[in-house]
Amino acid sequence: MLKNKRKIWDQVGSALYDLTHLEINTIIKEDMTTSKASNSPRILLHEIAKKYSFKLTELGEKYANHLAEGSHKNKPNLFRGRIENEGSGYKSFRELSSRAKDAYQLLKDNKSTISLNEEEIDSDMMMLQRIEMISDDLRNLLKSFGEHKPGKDFDFDNKDTISKFRAEKGSSAEKHELDVDLRQLMVIRKAHDVGTERVVLQTIIGMDGDVTTRVSKSFAYNPVTFINEMHERSVTISINYWKALVKIISEFGQSLLKIKKK
Repeated sequence: MLKNKRKIWDQVGSALYDLTHLEINTIIKEDMTTSKASNSPRILLHEIAKKYSFKLTELGEKYANHLAEGSHKNKPNLFRGRIENEGSGYKSFRELSSRAKDAYQLLKDNKSTISLNEEEIDSDMMMLQRIEMISDDLRNLLKSFGEHKPGKDFDFDNKDTISKFRAEKGSSAEKHELDVDLRQLMVIRKAHDVGTERVVLQTIIGMDGDVTTRVSKSFAYNPVTFINEMHERSVTISINYWKALVKIISEFGQSLLKIKKK
């Protein structure tokens, strides 16, 4: 009972933190589709895992001929390692995290010998850190649902399982879906939206008035007016929406207090 109460208060605290910290990202994508993101946490996780695996393979191919001889054992599978889980379960994200961590260390140890622009290498290393960090966050989320335990009738670490899941309908599909709360869904959606794309501008605003804006080094040296203006408009729109949301929640809270007093 005490554990459940603590969990509820942790969720309330997390929700309050989210409401008092606004984050606006401007992302440059290689390409875009008009398809709407799935509402299924399971499918979103699978798409994230595929993006991360593809990026690791892509970076491995990029650096295979730039690393000093002897710094890596298997040139064709650089950054791939031995892939045992190709799905999107707990083990899959643990494996992605490990691959990204090893790849980051390999680039760090051989950075001085790589015949590429230092800024480009730094950007790729940051991407590897992002994959490692978010993969850890997602596997911890899955662990909270007991996904790390053996004996599941649907093994989402198997790449074919998601196809079976997509074919399920109604209560059968709900049985294997993740019953995430709002904050957990936001974590998954953000990871999916950002993916492996390049974030050029990020603004974080706290209710205490602190404003932090991060700019990628390459964009700072070659800014694009249109993107700057678009980011500024996004910040303004987000602040207005944020104010309205906080006001609604505040009024709702006051209404609950009045009802309680009666």
